[in-house]
Amino acid sequence: MSSEVFFIKDVKEEKLEALLEHAGVGDLTGVVALKMHMGERNNRTFVKPAFIKPIVEAVKKHGGRPFITDTTTIYKEKRYTAMDYYETAFAHGFLPSSLGCPVLIADGLKDDGVPVSEHVEIAKSIYESDSMLVISHATGHCASSFGGALKNVAMGCVTKKTKKYQHEVTRPVLNRDLCTDCDKCREVCKHHAISEAHLINLDECVGCGACIAVCESHALSTPPDMSPNLQKRLAEVASIVLHALPYTNLLYINFLIDITPFCDCAEFAPEYLCPDIGVLASRDIVAVDMATIEMIKTEKFDGDPTIQVREAHRLGLGELDYEIVEI
Repeated sequence: MSSEVFFIKDVKEEKLEALLEHAGVGDLTGVVALKMHMGERNNRTFVKPAFIKPIVEAVKKHGGRPFITDTTTIYKEKRYTAMDYYETAFAHGFLPSSLGCPVLIADGLKDDGVPVSEHVEIAKSIYESDSMLVISHATGHCASSFGGALKNVAMGCVTKKTKKYQHEVTRPVLNRDLCTDCDKCREVCKHHAISEAHLINLDECVGCGACIAVCESHALSTPPDMSPNLQKRLAEVASIVLHALPYTNLLYINFLIDITPFCDCAEFAPEYLCPDIGVLASRDIVAVDMATIEMIKTEKFDGDPTIQVREAHRLGLGELDYEIVEI
């Protein structure tokens, strides 16, 4: 059995509206969370407000009450708190006055979440919505190989506690014999997770990788099988989130434009994986991500980007087989 994945090549307002109509935007009723990544400060490749405005209008046309949303980060930059994120979102043009709907940070001022399992807390505003449209920017990723709808749900719809659970498998490995005690790792770690003896406090480490990036002696490295393990965590958490939400009206839209090797948490994009392709939409999160990966070409990614998709399929989130329906 295959799932329909709708596709447009030309990212224009009327085409986006047609894409959403075919994919079933009319079924998104009540309060509708438009879940997206509004870009780290100084990032330039996030999905721009000009593309979000027609999506907002399409939801409102059918009586839905949309709001733009995301959650705060576990790394301490310009989206670490809700107040930080609001400043970044507004600087990037995500203004209620121009978009025609509110912009809400879903985990609020105090990292508010609804516990749904031992490790997973869904951000409160996302849990309390009536429907959700997941708007994802397809990119590569240094740890998960690929970022699309699954990562947007797993990492983006949850609290810091759940983000940290997923990042457990990305925490650095120390080879003390190679350490030169240069202290660069301690200087860059904003979580104070590295002791004076350069030992890692795993309770404090969030697995951001900043220490690895500055370690010139290669004493710090990524753990073995980091990418497969993280991808499986992403699929696990996405499955828990999607099965625990008190609503089933969900739609996924992936933008295959400005496709970089890094996610929108990166401040700059030195290169692109491939030329712009278009936009995909589906009710099937597995199918839309598999179609995205195969349109970009699997070999463009660092590692095997399909691990998370195949694991999500195993967990019952959707179909690996899909039919592209061009609009």
